Amino acid sequence: MKRPLRIVVAGFFVGFPLGGQAWMILHYLLGLSRLGHEVLFLEDASDWAYPFDPAVGHGVDDSRHGRAVLEAMLARHGLSGRYFYRSDIEGATWGVSRDEAHRFCAASDLFLNVSGVIPLRDEYLAPRVRAFIDTDPIFTQVKIARDPGMRDYVLAHQFHFTYGLNIPSGTVPDVPLSGLDWKPLTPPVVLDLWAGAPGTGRGYTTIGTWDARDRDMEIGGRRLSWRKSVKYEAMIDLPSRLPGVDLELTMSGMKEAGPRFAQAGWIVRDALAVSADPEVYRDYILSSRAHFSLAKDQNVILKSGWFSDRSAAYLAAGKPVIDEDTGFKTVLPTGEGLFAFEGMEAAMAAIRAVEADPARHGRAARKIAEEHFDAAKVLSGLLTAVGLG
Repeated sequence: MKRPLRIVVAGFFVGFPLGGQAWMILHYLLGLSRLGHEVLFLEDASDWAYPFDPAVGHGVDDSRHGRAVLEAMLARHGLSGRYFYRSDIEGATWGVSRDEAHRFCAASDLFLNVSGVIPLRDEYLAPRVRAFIDTDPIFTQVKIARDPGMRDYVLAHQFHFTYGLNIPSGTVPDVPLSGLDWKPLTPPVVLDLWAGAPGTGRGYTTIGTWDARDRDMEIGGRRLSWRKSVKYEAMIDLPSRLPGVDLELTMSGMKEAGPRFAQAGWIVRDALAVSADPEVYRDYILSSRAHFSLAKDQNVILKSGWFSDRSAAYLAAGKPVIDEDTGFKTVLPTGEGLFAFEGMEAAMAAIRAVEADPARHGRAARKIAEEHFDAAKVLSGLLTAVGLG
């Protein structure tokens, strides 16, 4: 048996300590730890990443809430104290000492940079292997091509992975690869944390952000939207066409759109109320019937193959996933437990299929998670791909 590796997982948690983000980071940390490796979570707010506080709904200059969520989550899963958080905003660090963090980095085998959020200080780049994980495909590739600073940032890593499962093939139109050897990566999920009851629950649910500013992009002469609000407007009448089916929109920032969608039959919830506590977020997924969601134009029109860590968690919970087609069906099995739809009629057909036999589709969902998203498999494959397997 090979010796355990030392692995730095860099990412964003304290800065946005909400359900989906929290679980995404934990799956990497716990997944690698269960493979027998020594991990340290590293987050650096520098002087600009003001941590989000759900009590006030915006960034603040005090990270105590996010740190408390992180510390509690790590402790619950046997990783107590395994983090280093630096905030130049507050002029302080927490977790292991600065010296210990630097020593860990210097002796590490792998620096795993999830989403590319933190600044790349020299001491963080000491591990002999460095890997960048793109969780926002197309946006990332276009920014690398257009922004020299971003390109230099990404090139500081020898290996590059993307949740855009079709991007490495070079078949996604007008998306530049910038000479990088992108490797597809499915979001890892620690399966036993999501053990549910397939075929049970109420509501076709999703959790997300209604609108995002400054994320639209012009690609190949077309302006493609990052905003989900535009997509859902075209589906506003869906509940009236599926009587007896609970369709939920758990979104942040719906504002005046909320009452309109509620009047149209959607069950509208505040995403912050569900995601402020990662445990409540997980319980919400476990109590759902299935996941139903529309995706950003960038991924739908260009068919990047993007698949979200949220959808992967639903599958692990034994909840069927009905997602707008981003091209993931070229990689993942669809038609039972997982559906890729285009347009209102296809969405309705998928929901009716689940309603006809929810238990069967729930079992199929869990099987897909076991085959394609199991953290043990995904992260072992990643380590092999970077020469550390």
